[in-house]
Amino acid sequence: MNNTEIINLAFESSCDDFSCSVLLKNERGVKILSNVIYSQDFVHGIYGGVVPELASRNHIKASLPALRIALEESGVNLKHVNIISATAGPGLVGSLLIGLMEAKTLSFALNIPLVKVNHIEGHIFSPFLENPEIFPFIALVISGGHTHIYLVKSHSDIKLVGRTRDDACGELFDKVSNHLGFGYPGGGTIDKLAEKGDKDAFNFPLPMLHSHNLDMSFSGLKTAVISTINNLGGPGKIKQDTICDIAASVREAVAKVLYKKIADTCDIYGIDIIIVSGGVSANSRIRTIFAEYERNKGAKVLFPSISLSADNAAMIGYAGYFKPAVDPVKNKEEFLNINADSSWEL
Repeated sequence: MNNTEIINLAFESSCDDFSCSVLLKNERGVKILSNVIYSQDFVHGIYGGVVPELASRNHIKASLPALRIALEESGVNLKHVNIISATAGPGLVGSLLIGLMEAKTLSFALNIPLVKVNHIEGHIFSPFLENPEIFPFIALVISGGHTHIYLVKSHSDIKLVGRTRDDACGELFDKVSNHLGFGYPGGGTIDKLAEKGDKDAFNFPLPMLHSHNLDMSFSGLKTAVISTINNLGGPGKIKQDTICDIAASVREAVAKVLYKKIADTCDIYGIDIIIVSGGVSANSRIRTIFAEYERNKGAKVLFPSISLSADNAAMIGYAGYFKPAVDPVKNKEEFLNINADSSWEL
């Protein structure tokens, strides 16, 4: 290791996944040395969604094993770490505290500067773990808890320009999956079912498609889909082909709304570079419809790889490289005041 290399130990625990990652930054860019993710899908699936208390309890169990494995896989010793990055919000406060307190403890004990990172920043910049940076761009962050559009001019100049007014699109997929009897999480299930269905079988509403702003709404679409399921006899009484048609039609409705809102955003700001990230960015139809946008508009669209789409510490570490670090000794008061903020907005 030379003086131009910076080793970053990163933690992400904003919801039901606990992740620890080790990254290396040098003159060639940022390299992921390890990226360990402990999923809790098997814990929360039977409840149809994330149970906050269970999430935080399981983070406690996963926190030290994740750290140990991340260090082993990276070949890095704690004495080599130059900075520590951790998600401080937004998210479930109990979950956030587990990862953040582990990071603060290591920072204080080893006298390593600590960087607090906004979870959304991690998603926004996640494609740059695999692609050269390029600014300015329009960022669409889509997940179970977020459907936000940002104008991004630099690492520190990020402006929210559009968002869902109610349900996130990932939440819509989860609730439809639950209502059909396929459980939580539902994004991957709906996507797989949709591949076998007819996207034009049901004429579901396209909420706020022609509104004179960049905001979105998915609660009405959710209600329409659930009502359709009930009118067809309810869960368990619908033929498999029809279920696939419902999945394909709702997926198409979401994709069309996102496409239109991003097209409008690019026109308003005169920008033709787009980043689509977050867990729902793994959806195959959303990826193909933005590939069509790229071809039709001559734009550039970047997605993170599937493995980096969901919550992970590598994206937190990447964002942490470009934010100020707090020295636990020289800036002790500021360090001690670092805390989780469940509603932290960019």
